Amino acid sequence: MAQTADLAAVPTAAQPPSTAWREVVGASEDTLFEGFAREIMASQREVAAETGGPLRRGFHAKLHAGFVAEFQVLADLPDHARFGVFSEPRVFPALVRFSNGGPAPRPDKHPEPRGVAIKLIGVHGPKLLPGQEDAITQDFLATSHSVTSTVRNIEQFMAFIRASQNRLTMLVTLARAVGAREALRILRALISTVILSRVRSMAREQFSSTAPIKLGPYAVKFTVCPAEGTEPTEGCPLTPNFLRDELAERLRRADLMLDFLVQFYVDDTRTPIEDTSVAWDAPLVKVAKVRIPNCDLDHPPTHAISEEVDRLSFSPWHATEDHRPLGNIMRARRVAYEASSALRHHSPEPTDLPHIELRST
Repeated sequence: MAQTADLAAVPTAAQPPSTAWREVVGASEDTLFEGFAREIMASQREVAAETGGPLRRGFHAKLHAGFVAEFQVLADLPDHARFGVFSEPRVFPALVRFSNGGPAPRPDKHPEPRGVAIKLIGVHGPKLLPGQEDAITQDFLATSHSVTSTVRNIEQFMAFIRASQNRLTMLVTLARAVGAREALRILRALISTVILSRVRSMAREQFSSTAPIKLGPYAVKFTVCPAEGTEPTEGCPLTPNFLRDELAERLRRADLMLDFLVQFYVDDTRTPIEDTSVAWDAPLVKVAKVRIPNCDLDHPPTHAISEEVDRLSFSPWHATEDHRPLGNIMRARRVAYEASSALRHHSPEPTDLPHIELRST
Protein backbone atom coordinates (compact mmCIF):
# COMPACT_ATOMS: atom_id res chain seq x y z
CA MET A 1 0.00 0.00 0.00
CA ALA A 2 2.81 2.42 0.82
CA GLN A 3 4.34 1.91 -2.61
CA THR A 4 1.00 2.67 -4.26
CA ALA A 5 0.69 5.89 -2.27
CA ASP A 6 4.21 6.90 -3.27
CA LEU A 7 3.49 6.36 -6.96
CA ALA A 8 0.23 8.26 -6.69
CA ALA A 9 2.12 11.29 -5.34
CA VAL A 10 4.27 11.58 -8.47
CA PRO A 11 2.67 13.98 -10.98
CA THR A 12 1.60 12.67 -14.37
CA ALA A 13 -0.11 14.26 -17.35
CA ALA A 14 -3.44 13.18 -15.86
CA GLN A 15 -2.64 14.02 -12.24
CA PRO A 16 -1.17 17.40 -11.27
CA PRO A 17 1.43 17.74 -8.50
CA SER A 18 0.57 18.36 -4.88
CA THR A 19 -0.17 21.91 -3.73
CA ALA A 20 0.09 20.89 -0.05
CA TRP A 21 3.54 22.44 0.35
CA ARG A 22 3.95 25.13 2.99
CA GLU A 23 6.61 27.41 4.38
CA VAL A 24 7.44 27.48 8.09
CA VAL A 25 8.47 31.01 9.07
CA GLY A 26 10.43 31.43 12.31
CA ALA A 27 9.38 34.04 14.86
CA SER A 28 12.72 35.88 14.84
CA GLU A 29 13.64 35.49 11.16
CA ASP A 30 13.74 39.20 10.36
CA THR A 31 16.35 39.87 13.05
CA LEU A 32 18.36 36.81 12.01
CA PHE A 33 18.33 37.76 8.34
CA GLU A 34 19.32 41.37 9.03
CA GLY A 35 22.30 40.11 10.99
CA PHE A 36 23.18 37.81 8.10
CA ALA A 37 23.07 40.75 5.71
CA ARG A 38 25.35 42.83 7.96
CA GLU A 39 27.90 40.02 8.06
CA ILE A 40 27.88 39.68 4.27
CA MET A 41 28.38 43.44 3.80
CA ALA A 42 31.23 43.43 6.33
CA SER A 43 32.84 40.60 4.38
CA GLN A 44 32.47 42.57 1.14
CA ARG A 45 34.27 45.54 2.70
CA GLU A 46 37.03 43.30 4.08
CA VAL A 47 37.64 41.67 0.70
CA ALA A 48 37.81 45.08 -0.98
CA ALA A 49 40.27 46.35 1.65
CA GLU A 50 42.48 43.24 1.42
CA THR A 51 42.60 43.17 -2.38
CA GLY A 52 42.63 46.92 -2.95
CA GLY A 53 39.87 46.38 -5.48
CA PRO A 54 36.24 47.45 -5.83
CA LEU A 55 33.37 46.23 -3.69
CA ARG A 56 32.34 42.87 -5.09
CA ARG A 57 29.39 40.57 -4.66
CA GLY A 58 29.08 38.89 -1.27
CA PHE A 59 29.32 35.55 -3.09
CA HIS A 60 30.01 34.54 -6.70
CA ALA A 61 32.48 37.37 -7.08
CA LYS A 62 34.60 35.88 -9.87
CA LEU A 63 33.14 36.20 -13.34
CA HIS A 64 34.10 33.64 -15.96
CA ALA A 65 32.04 35.25 -18.70
CA GLY A 66 28.74 36.96 -19.38
CA PHE A 67 26.74 36.32 -22.52
CA VAL A 68 23.76 37.34 -24.59
CA ALA A 69 21.58 34.23 -24.98
CA GLU A 70 18.16 32.84 -25.84
CA PHE A 71 15.81 31.12 -23.38
CA GLN A 72 13.33 28.98 -25.31
CA VAL A 73 10.22 27.82 -23.47
CA LEU A 74 9.18 24.47 -24.91
CA ALA A 75 5.85 23.62 -26.49
CA ASP A 76 3.65 20.75 -25.26
CA LEU A 77 4.43 21.25 -21.57
CA PRO A 78 2.03 19.60 -19.11
CA ASP A 79 -0.67 21.96 -17.84
CA HIS A 80 0.86 22.09 -14.36
CA ALA A 81 4.11 23.51 -15.81
CA ARG A 82 2.42 26.34 -17.73
CA PHE A 83 2.74 29.23 -15.32
CA GLY A 84 4.75 32.43 -15.30
CA VAL A 85 7.39 32.56 -18.01
CA PHE A 86 6.50 28.97 -18.97
CA SER A 87 2.83 29.74 -19.69
CA GLU A 88 3.31 29.56 -23.45
CA PRO A 89 6.04 28.57 -25.91
CA ARG A 90 8.23 31.53 -26.76
CA VAL A 91 11.84 32.67 -26.92
CA PHE A 92 13.06 35.21 -24.37
CA PRO A 93 16.20 37.24 -24.96
CA ALA A 94 18.46 36.55 -21.98
CA LEU A 95 21.75 37.37 -20.29
CA VAL A 96 23.81 34.59 -18.69
CA ARG A 97 26.60 34.91 -16.12
CA PHE A 98 28.97 32.05 -15.17
CA SER A 99 30.89 32.45 -11.92
CA ASN A 100 32.85 30.91 -9.08
CA GLY A 101 31.03 30.93 -5.75
CA GLY A 102 33.53 32.53 -3.38
CA PRO A 103 33.51 36.13 -2.10
CA ALA A 104 36.90 36.89 -3.71
CA PRO A 105 38.42 35.82 -7.06
CA ARG A 106 40.72 32.81 -6.75
CA PRO A 107 42.35 30.42 -9.25
CA ASP A 108 39.76 28.14 -10.81
CA LYS A 109 41.29 24.92 -9.48
CA HIS A 110 40.39 26.06 -5.95
CA PRO A 111 37.44 23.90 -4.82
CA GLU A 112 34.35 26.06 -4.38
CA PRO A 113 30.77 26.29 -5.65
CA ARG A 114 30.19 27.32 -9.27
CA GLY A 115 27.22 29.30 -10.47
CA VAL A 116 25.07 30.26 -13.41
CA ALA A 117 22.68 33.21 -13.35
CA ILE A 118 20.09 33.76 -16.08
CA LYS A 119 18.23 37.03 -16.61
CA LEU A 120 15.26 36.91 -18.99
CA ILE A 121 14.22 40.11 -20.76
CA GLY A 122 10.62 40.80 -21.75
CA VAL A 123 8.92 39.38 -18.65
CA HIS A 124 6.01 41.63 -17.78
CA GLY A 125 4.08 41.78 -14.53
CA PRO A 126 4.95 43.16 -11.07
CA LYS A 127 8.28 42.04 -9.60
CA LEU A 128 8.73 41.23 -5.93
CA LEU A 129 11.63 43.51 -5.01
CA PRO A 130 10.85 47.10 -3.95
CA GLY A 131 11.91 49.61 -6.59
CA GLN A 132 11.96 46.97 -9.33
CA GLU A 133 8.24 46.29 -9.60
CA ASP A 134 8.07 47.61 -13.17
CA ALA A 135 11.20 45.87 -14.47
CA ILE A 136 10.70 43.59 -17.46
CA THR A 137 13.32 41.08 -16.34
CA GLN A 138 13.23 37.81 -14.38
CA ASP A 139 16.21 36.05 -12.75
CA PHE A 140 16.99 32.37 -12.18
CA LEU A 141 20.11 31.49 -10.13
CA ALA A 142 21.64 28.04 -9.73
CA THR A 143 24.84 26.54 -8.32
CA SER A 144 26.83 23.33 -8.51
CA HIS A 145 28.86 21.87 -5.61
CA SER A 146 26.93 24.20 -3.32
CA VAL A 147 27.44 24.73 0.41
CA THR A 148 23.69 25.37 0.58
CA SER A 149 23.02 21.76 -0.36
CA THR A 150 24.99 20.55 2.68
CA VAL A 151 23.17 22.61 5.35
CA ARG A 152 19.59 22.33 6.56
CA ASN A 153 18.82 26.03 7.03
CA ILE A 154 20.22 29.55 7.15
CA GLU A 155 21.42 29.15 10.76
CA GLN A 156 23.66 26.26 9.71
CA PHE A 157 24.81 28.13 6.61
CA MET A 158 25.95 31.15 8.60
CA ALA A 159 27.52 28.93 11.28
CA PHE A 160 29.58 27.28 8.56
CA ILE A 161 30.59 30.62 7.00
CA ARG A 162 31.77 31.87 10.41
CA ALA A 163 33.56 28.64 11.27
CA SER A 164 35.34 28.48 7.90
CA GLN A 165 37.19 31.72 8.65
CA ASN A 166 39.71 29.59 10.55
CA ARG A 167 40.23 26.12 9.10
CA LEU A 168 42.28 24.94 12.10
CA THR A 169 39.36 25.45 14.48
CA MET A 170 36.53 25.02 11.96
CA LEU A 171 35.19 21.68 13.22
CA VAL A 172 35.19 22.75 16.86
CA THR A 173 33.59 26.11 16.08
CA LEU A 174 30.95 24.53 13.87
CA ALA A 175 30.20 21.82 16.45
CA ARG A 176 29.64 24.47 19.11
CA ALA A 177 27.12 26.19 16.86
CA VAL A 178 25.16 23.25 15.43
CA GLY A 179 26.16 20.24 17.53
CA ALA A 180 28.82 17.60 16.90
CA ARG A 181 26.62 15.24 14.88
CA GLU A 182 25.38 17.95 12.53
CA ALA A 183 28.88 19.42 12.20
CA LEU A 184 30.26 16.06 11.10
CA ARG A 185 27.35 15.54 8.70
CA ILE A 186 27.92 18.97 7.12
CA LEU A 187 31.67 18.47 6.76
CA ARG A 188 31.29 15.00 5.24
CA ALA A 189 28.79 16.37 2.74
CA LEU A 190 31.04 19.35 2.06
CA ILE A 191 34.05 17.13 1.34
CA SER A 192 32.14 15.02 -1.18
CA THR A 193 30.20 17.91 -2.71
CA VAL A 194 32.73 20.77 -2.79
CA ILE A 195 36.24 19.81 -1.66
CA LEU A 196 36.56 16.74 -3.91
CA SER A 197 34.87 18.38 -6.88
CA ARG A 198 36.98 18.41 -10.01
CA VAL A 199 35.28 20.94 -12.24
CA ARG A 200 36.86 21.13 -15.68
CA SER A 201 34.13 22.86 -17.69
CA MET A 202 31.24 25.15 -16.78
CA ALA A 203 29.47 23.80 -19.87
CA ARG A 204 29.47 20.29 -18.38
CA GLU A 205 28.27 21.22 -14.88
CA GLN A 206 24.83 20.46 -13.46
CA PHE A 207 23.52 23.50 -11.60
CA SER A 208 20.64 23.43 -9.11
CA SER A 209 18.47 26.09 -7.51
CA THR A 210 19.24 24.18 -4.24
CA ALA A 211 16.16 25.81 -2.68
CA PRO A 212 12.64 25.81 -4.15
CA ILE A 213 10.60 28.46 -5.92
CA LYS A 214 6.97 28.67 -6.91
CA LEU A 215 5.68 27.63 -10.30
CA GLY A 216 2.18 29.05 -10.15
CA PRO A 217 0.42 27.18 -7.29
CA TYR A 218 3.12 24.50 -7.18
CA ALA A 219 6.59 24.35 -5.62
CA VAL A 220 9.60 23.29 -7.71
CA LYS A 221 13.35 23.10 -7.71
CA PHE A 222 15.05 23.72 -11.05
CA THR A 223 18.18 22.37 -12.67
CA VAL A 224 20.35 23.79 -15.46
CA CYS A 225 22.45 21.12 -17.14
CA PRO A 226 24.29 20.42 -20.40
CA ALA A 227 22.09 19.46 -23.32
CA GLU A 228 22.45 16.02 -24.84
CA GLY A 229 25.43 15.91 -27.16
CA THR A 230 27.53 18.46 -25.24
CA GLU A 231 31.11 17.49 -25.97
CA PRO A 232 33.50 16.51 -23.16
CA THR A 233 36.33 18.80 -22.19
CA GLU A 234 39.48 18.43 -24.25
CA GLY A 235 42.46 18.68 -21.89
CA CYS A 236 42.41 22.39 -21.10
CA PRO A 237 45.57 23.45 -19.17
CA LEU A 238 44.76 24.31 -15.54
CA THR A 239 45.64 27.99 -15.70
CA PRO A 240 44.24 30.33 -12.99
CA ASN A 241 41.34 31.11 -15.36
CA PHE A 242 41.01 27.76 -17.13
CA LEU A 243 37.22 27.66 -16.77
CA ARG A 244 36.94 30.86 -18.80
CA ASP A 245 39.54 29.54 -21.26
CA GLU A 246 37.56 26.31 -21.72
CA LEU A 247 34.33 28.25 -22.31
CA ALA A 248 36.11 30.47 -24.83
CA GLU A 249 37.52 27.53 -26.78
CA ARG A 250 34.17 25.73 -26.77
CA LEU A 251 32.26 28.79 -27.99
CA ARG A 252 34.72 29.46 -30.80
CA ARG A 253 33.60 26.13 -32.28
CA ALA A 254 29.84 26.09 -31.72
CA ASP A 255 26.83 27.29 -29.74
CA LEU A 256 26.52 26.18 -26.13
CA MET A 257 23.18 24.51 -25.33
CA LEU A 258 21.77 24.00 -21.84
CA ASP A 259 18.57 22.37 -20.63
CA PHE A 260 16.31 23.89 -17.95
CA LEU A 261 14.35 21.31 -15.94
CA VAL A 262 12.06 21.38 -12.91
CA GLN A 263 11.13 18.94 -10.14
CA PHE A 264 7.71 19.30 -8.52
CA TYR A 265 7.01 19.07 -4.81
CA VAL A 266 5.72 15.63 -3.78
CA ASP A 267 5.64 15.63 0.03
CA ASP A 268 7.56 17.00 3.01
CA THR A 269 9.79 13.92 3.26
CA ARG A 270 11.01 13.56 -0.31
CA THR A 271 10.80 17.22 -1.32
CA PRO A 272 11.06 19.41 1.81
CA ILE A 273 10.61 23.16 1.44
CA GLU A 274 12.70 24.34 4.41
CA ASP A 275 15.56 21.78 4.51
CA THR A 276 18.04 22.36 1.65
CA SER A 277 20.27 19.42 2.65
CA VAL A 278 17.77 16.96 1.15
CA ALA A 279 18.16 16.28 -2.57
CA TRP A 280 14.64 16.19 -4.00
CA ASP A 281 13.41 12.77 -4.99
CA ALA A 282 11.09 13.65 -7.87
CA PRO A 283 11.17 13.32 -11.68
CA LEU A 284 12.84 16.01 -13.77
CA VAL A 285 10.64 17.74 -16.35
CA LYS A 286 12.36 19.64 -19.16
CA VAL A 287 10.62 23.01 -19.68
CA ALA A 288 13.12 25.18 -21.57
CA LYS A 289 16.41 25.35 -23.46
CA VAL A 290 19.15 27.96 -23.24
CA ARG A 291 21.27 28.80 -26.28
CA ILE A 292 24.48 30.80 -25.99
CA PRO A 293 25.58 31.59 -29.57
CA ASN A 294 29.12 30.81 -30.62
CA CYS A 295 31.37 33.82 -30.14
CA ASP A 296 34.93 34.96 -29.48
CA LEU A 297 35.33 35.97 -25.83
CA ASP A 298 38.49 37.88 -26.71
CA HIS A 299 36.69 40.02 -29.29
CA PRO A 300 36.36 43.54 -27.74
CA PRO A 301 32.56 43.91 -28.22
CA THR A 302 31.99 40.45 -26.68
CA HIS A 303 34.31 41.29 -23.79
CA ALA A 304 32.42 44.56 -23.25
CA ILE A 305 29.12 42.66 -23.02
CA SER A 306 30.66 40.32 -20.47
CA GLU A 307 31.70 43.28 -18.34
CA GLU A 308 28.25 44.82 -18.71
CA VAL A 309 26.62 41.60 -17.51
CA ASP A 310 28.97 41.53 -14.52
CA ARG A 311 27.80 44.97 -13.40
CA LEU A 312 24.19 43.80 -13.15
CA SER A 313 22.49 42.46 -10.05
CA PHE A 314 21.11 38.92 -10.08
CA SER A 315 18.73 37.82 -7.34
CA PRO A 316 16.34 34.88 -6.95
CA TRP A 317 13.86 37.45 -5.65
CA HIS A 318 13.94 39.44 -8.86
CA ALA A 319 10.88 37.52 -9.98
CA THR A 320 7.13 37.60 -10.41
CA GLU A 321 4.83 36.05 -7.82
CA ASP A 322 4.51 32.97 -10.05
CA HIS A 323 8.21 32.29 -9.36
CA ARG A 324 8.51 33.52 -5.77
CA PRO A 325 11.39 31.86 -3.86
CA LEU A 326 10.43 29.54 -1.00
CA GLY A 327 12.04 28.43 2.26
CA ASN A 328 14.23 30.05 4.92
CA ILE A 329 17.41 30.03 2.80
CA MET A 330 15.58 31.95 0.09
CA ARG A 331 13.95 34.34 2.57
CA ALA A 332 17.40 35.13 3.96
CA ARG A 333 18.75 35.69 0.46
CA ARG A 334 16.17 38.37 -0.13
CA VAL A 335 17.56 40.52 2.69
CA ALA A 336 21.20 39.69 1.99
CA TYR A 337 21.07 40.18 -1.80
CA GLU A 338 19.28 43.51 -1.51
CA ALA A 339 21.86 44.82 0.97
CA SER A 340 24.81 43.47 -1.00
CA SER A 341 23.57 44.88 -4.30
CA ALA A 342 22.88 48.31 -2.81
CA LEU A 343 26.37 48.41 -1.30
CA ARG A 344 27.92 47.49 -4.66
CA HIS A 345 25.91 50.07 -6.67
CA HIS A 346 24.94 47.68 -9.45
CA SER A 347 23.70 48.75 -12.88
CA PRO A 348 19.93 49.24 -13.36
CA GLU A 349 17.82 46.44 -14.79
CA PRO A 350 18.14 46.27 -18.58
CA THR A 351 15.19 47.03 -20.83
CA ASP A 352 16.80 45.50 -23.90
CA LEU A 353 19.76 43.38 -24.90
CA PRO A 354 23.23 44.87 -25.35
CA HIS A 355 23.81 45.68 -28.99
CA ILE A 356 24.76 42.34 -30.50
CA GLU A 357 23.12 40.09 -33.04
CA LEU A 358 22.29 36.51 -32.08
CA ARG A 359 23.61 34.26 -34.81
CA SER A 360 21.65 31.19 -35.79
CA THR A 361 23.27 27.86 -36.55
